Amino acid sequence: MLLAVAAWPVGLPLLPQLATSRVTGTATATLVGFAVLAVLTAGVALLRMPADPVTAPFVGLAATVATLLALAPLDRPAASGALISFLLVAPWRYALTPLVVHFALEVGWPHRRPRWAGWILGWYALEVGMLVVVAVGLVIDERALVDAVDRTFRASVLEPAGAATAVIGTLLALATPVRGRVLQRALAWTAAAVAIGLAPLLLAPYLPVLARSLDGAVTPARLALFVVPVFGLIAVLSLPFRDAAARDLLAHRLAAGLLEGTDLAGGLRQIAVALHETFNTRGVVVRVTEPDTVATIGEVAPQVLRGPIVPEMETGDEQQELVAPIGRAGNPLGEVRLEGRFAGAFGPTERDWLAALLLPIAGALRARRREIATNQRNDALASHLASTIGALASAAHALPLAPTDGGMAVPPPVDAREVLEQMSDGVTGIARYGEGLAASAGEARDRARGASDSVARGLDALSALSAEVARLSRYGEEIAASNDTVSGVAFRTNLVANNAALEAIRAGAAGRTFGVLAEEVRRLADTTAATSAAIGERTAALATEVANVGTTLDGTRQALAAAIREAEAGEAAAQRLNDAAVELEDTARSLRPVVAEANAVAKRRTARDQHLTATMERFLNERAALSRALTLHRDAMDRLATTLAQLARSN
Repeated sequence: MLLAVAAWPVGLPLLPQLATSRVTGTATATLVGFAVLAVLTAGVALLRMPADPVTAPFVGLAATVATLLALAPLDRPAASGALISFLLVAPWRYALTPLVVHFALEVGWPHRRPRWAGWILGWYALEVGMLVVVAVGLVIDERALVDAVDRTFRASVLEPAGAATAVIGTLLALATPVRGRVLQRALAWTAAAVAIGLAPLLLAPYLPVLARSLDGAVTPARLALFVVPVFGLIAVLSLPFRDAAARDLLAHRLAAGLLEGTDLAGGLRQIAVALHETFNTRGVVVRVTEPDTVATIGEVAPQVLRGPIVPEMETGDEQQELVAPIGRAGNPLGEVRLEGRFAGAFGPTERDWLAALLLPIAGALRARRREIATNQRNDALASHLASTIGALASAAHALPLAPTDGGMAVPPPVDAREVLEQMSDGVTGIARYGEGLAASAGEARDRARGASDSVARGLDALSALSAEVARLSRYGEEIAASNDTVSGVAFRTNLVANNAALEAIRAGAAGRTFGVLAEEVRRLADTTAATSAAIGERTAALATEVANVGTTLDGTRQALAAAIREAEAGEAAAQRLNDAAVELEDTARSLRPVVAEANAVAKRRTARDQHLTATMERFLNERAALSRALTLHRDAMDRLATTLAQLARSN
């Protein structure tokens, strides 16, 4: 292209002296304008696809057409015999036909390049040889040789054959089902470029209307050449697997489907369908590991579903099979396997396009894998917490109810005033002993009453213990709610991180949005830490309540000890009363009826004491059951502490 532009300053000043026809300024400006536009088409192709194999023949073709347009008045230099004009224009005219054929084959048959590359090189060599022969003929003034090579063989044989080859090759590729579906637009524009742009120049000697001069050297056939680079550029831009923006958009859509969908197999199937439609394959397999999931489309051999994941991209069966890893090379997350419909279906362009497409999909799949692992850990943790809470509930139900005595713990009061009035006349002589006896009886009564009060306090302590256990159960529900908060925050953190990764990939160098997403991830992490702290506070509160239960139990034991001491003191008082009764035995003989009545009262008192003893034994049994229930409760609390520790480590 640079050589073509460099030839213009040399050839344009020579047009008035060397041109075979008169050229006006308007015609020259028109031709140069069209030439500049042709050069611009070559520049667009270089900017869009600098390393693509189709770019080289297209740039050469655009440069050739631009030079032939700019130096159109010097065409057919052999007729004038001017060697200078021949050397300026003839190389481009001789290169036009092989470049057109080369471009058409590069668009329609790139997978067969090894078969036609040698043939194209031979054509280039033939054109160079003819150029040298014609130049020598002009130098030695051999007009017959020049006419035979330039006008007869090249113009009448090679150029029509080249145009026919380009059109037929393009139409054959378009008619081939496995090729035409993928390259339909590019092939159609290529055929139009050759038929509309080159055919008028070849038919001009036979159709005078095409060779009629519009303004000097400006003819319809010459102007039609401009169609070749314009339509050729449209064909180049229509080639599949060259549009990076469309590829990135497709990759973003497939990655978003993986992240937003709940079914991993469904997301992989969407990828398989998109690849099947894009490459027009015979079959597509998309496999991932952890979890092991496979999605297939079309005809796929069963053995490919069980083989190991490939670490690097590779092709097989004469480039009819393409296998690409998903993720980092050497440690992939899965693989994509494409089965082509023809040999050479997957060249370097297709491999590079697929590798670029899988980059954002790998990021989304990696985020989805982390999400699945997190959900599995959360489910296991929730199950463990549920079992622990169930154990706590079982322990709470196993706690004994407050012991009751059917309303007989405190015996009914006995009115001994009438008996004492009957005895008052007989005990006058023994008032000295009666006073001590009354004091002992009062002391025993007070002691017994104190023992009854202590037992009642023990019962109240058991009721308080039941209330404390109920509060422990409510704290267990609050811990479960805190755990749900932690799970929700973790899920949001994963989603935000995934979106940040996708935005960074899609934005490229302009990924300043990633900073905002990273800030949101930090805030969500703070929320997770705060929730973990809340769980710690609830656990500390639960420990405090357990300590309060221990304190309550201590109070119960102290109350029972006090009751035992009071009972012992009552027994001592009863002993003293018995001693006093022995001393008063002789005196009481005269009061035998009254004593009998008092004895009956004593029997009722004894029954009350026996009932009190039975109540105390029942209380001790229930205290043992309470001890066993508290042991179960302590084991459940230990499991709860272990679960909470696992939760803290996982977060």
